[in-house]
Amino acid sequence: MKNLFKYIGLTSILLFSFYYTEKMSSIVINNSSLVNEINENSKEYNIEAVSAIIEDDYIIPGLNGYTVNVLKSYDNMRFLDTFNSYYLEYDTISPNISLENNKDKIIKYGNKNKNAVSIIVENNIDIINYSKDKNIKISRLINHDSFEKNVFYEQINNDAVEYKKVESMLNNNNLNKNICVINNNLLDICRDYKKYLVESSLTLNNYNLASVKNNIKSGYIISINDNVDITDYKILIRQIYYQDLDIIGLSELITEERD
Repeated sequence: MKNLFKYIGLTSILLFSFYYTEKMSSIVINNSSLVNEINENSKEYNIEAVSAIIEDDYIIPGLNGYTVNVLKSYDNMRFLDTFNSYYLEYDTISPNISLENNKDKIIKYGNKNKNAVSIIVENNIDIINYSKDKNIKISRLINHDSFEKNVFYEQINNDAVEYKKVESMLNNNNLNKNICVINNNLLDICRDYKKYLVESSLTLNNYNLASVKNNIKSGYIISINDNVDITDYKILIRQIYYQDLDIIGLSELITEERD
């Protein structure tokens, strides 16, 4: 019995010691001039989240925000004993209205604040090869036969007949972007799989280059028909760059992560 009381007493002392040490450390940190400086400067570096915009069946993705994690930032800077923004650590803040909670909605435009557009192709090999040569980050709709393990573009499952097989191939190679470019054959399947549902903002065909070229805006998703001539595609690319827009993968355009 004496040993039991002795054990309980030692345990209590150790627990109190840990609590006291942690409490004192917290007091010291909170009264540190460096912590105060981090707190004072944090408002300048915090970035507010931007909520997604929902209108009927459509959604424009928002953007995550970031808030300074004071204790982690302090831990990074204390060896300097001075404030340096390079060593700030951040916590991610999700938008109040987020794409992640509204996957039943259709994305027709990415967030315009990304200053970029996305291009979707399917089987236009001339355009695919030109994009590779020019390092243009296109997204390609694929089926069971057109899937490849090592390609420069991101691949999006578009196989209504063998959808599950293509999903498995993408998953097994860590290539699945969980995006569905919707059509009448795929919409129900993609909703069942809880994909990001995407619809093109503009579609380039052989007859509407002037119209498409004059209506490009940041955040647009541009589909390229298989019969589009490479010359028209080159003109489209020049127009995009002339407007000082980047061309990024579809997954990057619709994500709520910031650059």
